[in-house]
Amino acid sequence: MKKWAEAAERFEPFNPLDLDNLGRSVEGELLERPAEPLGQVPHTFGAGVYAIYFTGAHELYTPISSEDCKVPIYVGQARPQGTRKGSEDPTKETTTLWDRIEEHKDSITAVHDLDISDFRVRYLVAIEAFVSLTERVMIRKYRPVWNRVVDGFGNHDPGADRRKSGKRPAWDELHPGRWWSHPLNMPTDSLTPADVSRDRIRALFAGELSEAEIESIESGAADEATA
Repeated sequence: MKKWAEAAERFEPFNPLDLDNLGRSVEGELLERPAEPLGQVPHTFGAGVYAIYFTGAHELYTPISSEDCKVPIYVGQARPQGTRKGSEDPTKETTTLWDRIEEHKDSITAVHDLDISDFRVRYLVAIEAFVSLTERVMIRKYRPVWNRVVDGFGNHDPGADRRKSGKRPAWDELHPGRWWSHPLNMPTDSLTPADVSRDRIRALFAGELSEAEIESIESGAADEATA
């Protein structure tokens, strides 16, 4: 080997078809979209991926609050009904993405300490194969607080039977107001008290949580260990 080769730099060849790179390309297209008021998204056909941003003055979220919408508070996906079972009808037009965004609007509107006017959303209709991939890439990159350290924002009403037997989501403990999670309807407290969620949010924004700690919180293992 020539002497210069010992000191030469070596790079991993770029592969545009690498899964992460495919996800980043969809992310790039999403970020080109305008950040619209969450409460005023027009009816839209299709499924896809979206990112929600906070622009208000709530003391917990001021570190990410920005009119420029740089760091999402939540990233999500909306896939056609039946996708998991392979029974979706590709010829049928759906409003899956719009429906999901509307659910989030309703959740925020219902709670006592958040204002829907403080939230923006970017959304992108995308081929179903890339939706989950893009969501995963963005969650790993931005560490959205409502994805990673406060669970439950994306939850649906679990139904009467599960409400009675299930535990209240951490997000509803922190931001009460959704009717189905009210203690009269869902009497069992969350494993994560509101004070614990507040401490975790502050620690996340201060850079005091390692990736391993975040993964433990995200999986529920951290709360099970202290239960």
